[in-house]
Amino acid sequence: MTHSIDDSPFAIHSHKEITFILDGLAKQKTSITLDTHDGVVLVTSVLYISGDGKFVCIDAGADDSVNELIVHSKHVSFVTQSEIKVRWYSTHLQLVTMPDGKYAFSMHFPSVIERIQRREYFRLDTPQGKNALICKIPTEAEIIEVPLFDMSVGGIGVTVRGELPAIFVQGEILEGCSIDFPEIGRVPISLRVRGKWSTISTLSGEHFHRVGLQFENLGRGAGNVIQRYMVQLEAAQISLT
Repeated sequence: MTHSIDDSPFAIHSHKEITFILDGLAKQKTSITLDTHDGVVLVTSVLYISGDGKFVCIDAGADDSVNELIVHSKHVSFVTQSEIKVRWYSTHLQLVTMPDGKYAFSMHFPSVIERIQRREYFRLDTPQGKNALICKIPTEAEIIEVPLFDMSVGGIGVTVRGELPAIFVQGEILEGCSIDFPEIGRVPISLRVRGKWSTISTLSGEHFHRVGLQFENLGRGAGNVIQRYMVQLEAAQISLT
């Protein structure tokens, strides 16, 4: 049911971001499973998004009887079976004729989709230097600020400079943390320490520790922000390749 996507921490509502994701599925010819509540299943793909951004065109099946059953269904779900799972729904599909004479399904542009990175260890490198994301972590003595070096849907990697504070013990839950996102602002989160990945020493004797932190009981609002940021970051990285 559609509310399962709306309630998901990985729900995306931005028309621009949904366009980018669906357009990517079309360009990559990603296989998508179309499923109706009546038990009709079809492996298909996204063909294109209409120029006005109001409709999505989906490849139709070779069997006309199956196509008719899909058109008459009141609820159709779509889900990719790739590493990154994208899911959305439609309440009505129309059968249209393409310029080449072949059939295709036309559906209204979805108002919300769900995008889940199925492997939580898949991480995107985050910007460094002056554009680095900063995670603020409160301790008994002070609030420490550590830059992120990567992010996944499950957590973040941070760089801690100097002596490693005692709070970074594996399994320890860090409450009251926050990350400052560009154009969005501060997002409160809780983190669980997953462990220290590496320690780097410079020629001057300074130490830099890389620590893995897992999101703990991530709220819907924070999850949406993180998901949107990762989509934008991935798009930016793809555009540079």
